[in-house]
Amino acid sequence: PKFWLIVGLRVLMGIFIFTIPLCAQLLYAIKIVMSDEPQIQEIASSINLALTEFLTSFNLLDLFLRRHRLQQLIDLLNCDEFTCFNNTQRNILERGVKFSRRAFLILAVGTTADVLMHMLILPALNHFETLPVKMELIFFDANDPAYFNYVCAYQILYKPTLITTFVALYSMNWSFMSCTSSQLDVLINKLENMNELVKITTVENSCDENEACEVIYKNCLLHHSAIIKFSRTFESTFNGQLSMTLIMSSCVIGTTALQIISIESPRENVTEVIWVLGFLIFVIGSLFIDCYLSQDITDKSVHIPTLIYSSPWLNLPTKMKRNLIIFIAKTQQPIVLKGSQLIPISIDTFTTIMNWSYKGFAVMNQMKK
Repeated sequence: PKFWLIVGLRVLMGIFIFTIPLCAQLLYAIKIVMSDEPQIQEIASSINLALTEFLTSFNLLDLFLRRHRLQQLIDLLNCDEFTCFNNTQRNILERGVKFSRRAFLILAVGTTADVLMHMLILPALNHFETLPVKMELIFFDANDPAYFNYVCAYQILYKPTLITTFVALYSMNWSFMSCTSSQLDVLINKLENMNELVKITTVENSCDENEACEVIYKNCLLHHSAIIKFSRTFESTFNGQLSMTLIMSSCVIGTTALQIISIESPRENVTEVIWVLGFLIFVIGSLFIDCYLSQDITDKSVHIPTLIYSSPWLNLPTKMKRNLIIFIAKTQQPIVLKGSQLIPISIDTFTTIMNWSYKGFAVMNQMKK
């Protein structure tokens, strides 16, 4: 009974939270486009909300289908190479954890403010004469007084659940990327403080410097291999979400910009202007964090071969030098996270997306005229 109860709840949530609202908003957008006098502002607003909800639904479905890879990713967090560190290296990891918590808090506050503004404040200013989310329901008219209050209550209830899912998915993505970056910081810290580590290892293991160097380099090699495996598992788990985020963000940025300039009498609708502008900044900021974290991982991985070469290896035995050259050659391939194994997630990609968004906005704005 418990199993079927869980299945039933998931099916109901999938229908009433992730399917019906999205389809109803798409139908409403199509209805406006096909009308005799289409309102650009309403079309852009409907498309923005529909694309955002579609992105959340797609990401959740994609993660559900890749849940076994997600479990592998979580298991890798508990491997020995990711857990055995000194106090300095633990502080580096704690900074990454604090960043993840801060990013989650900012994301949660931003989305909560957006929901309050869209679902309560703006409708309240209009005395709840219209629904917070424009929908076209097939079986009855959502604006019919007999159904209006029920539909309005339904929208106010489903939206927080959807936004909570959005925040969880985004913050999970950022947390794993922050973890990869922090592990690279730890590896960089080891290579930069090689001389001190050699002295400490020599005393702890009661061995000479060559044996200590061999132990440390072996540890660094295993740590780097674990980071590579973790980043590849992350990419295979989230590459569909990353690529869809890039595509949907480009569309949402363009249509939101169009929505802003389409607002009639901006001075009389200051609250709406602030809300739409805040939504635009939020979408751009989320996209930038994705690209920045990925770029940070790539930059740090590129720096590792230089650090290895700069370490004290000149007096090592020939066999260890040969192994060290192989280690350097292995680390020369940078870690580049890609969406759908095709699109690199980087600052250059962010610039390209903003360029595409502006071009799309310019075309739509010209069509409006």
